Amino acid sequence: MAITRSERQFWNSPDITRYFESKPADPRIVAFMEHFTETHPHARVLDLGCGGGRHSELLASLGHLVTSVDVNPGMLVATHARLDSLGLVADIHEGSILAIPADNEVFDIVVTTGVLHQANTIEEYVRALEELARVTKPSGFVLLNIFTNKAWDDTYTVTSPDGYSVLTQEGLPQTLLPRETFVSMMDAVDFELASDQGEEVKQENTGSRAVFRAFFQKRDKAL
Repeated sequence: MAITRSERQFWNSPDITRYFESKPADPRIVAFMEHFTETHPHARVLDLGCGGGRHSELLASLGHLVTSVDVNPGMLVATHARLDSLGLVADIHEGSILAIPADNEVFDIVVTTGVLHQANTIEEYVRALEELARVTKPSGFVLLNIFTNKAWDDTYTVTSPDGYSVLTQEGLPQTLLPRETFVSMMDAVDFELASDQGEEVKQENTGSRAVFRAFFQKRDKAL
């Protein structure tokens, strides 16, 4: 995924990094991980698109082996500072959702919130989901949220014939899919919908957005 100058300036600006530094962990993910940790201590987990480190903090505080990845250096600095201030540790890397810096089938859990829809096109979206499948262990979980096309901003500039890819007024490319389309695409790369956490319209730092939250489990074909 090529990162444009507008994207880099936006995501690495002090105001945006401070915004993400201040965000707490998603309570749905907190509840899932606390329950998961009871039977799976010291799991290998990936915080993909770690932002300000809110989920890296959660995962590390529960005793898991954490890898934190983000394409934006400013976010990596924020994550490192957040963990360091709490005496927590993660393996922190710069990397894209299209080329995750990890071996095949190594993670028990992948947390990725507000990231996948930043694909420039639906083709990139498919590649990102294939990367998720590559690095997740059989029977492993992906805990995610994405923006969907349920809420539409009149300031969007549509950039693809299918009408899914847009450019926001901040100069950010996004691909906004219907929830059902996304679930089908996950199924195509062997992720089953384990828990639908709902779709709601809420105010994000980039405006009013429809957010779909869900937990998926990768099929174990050996079973």
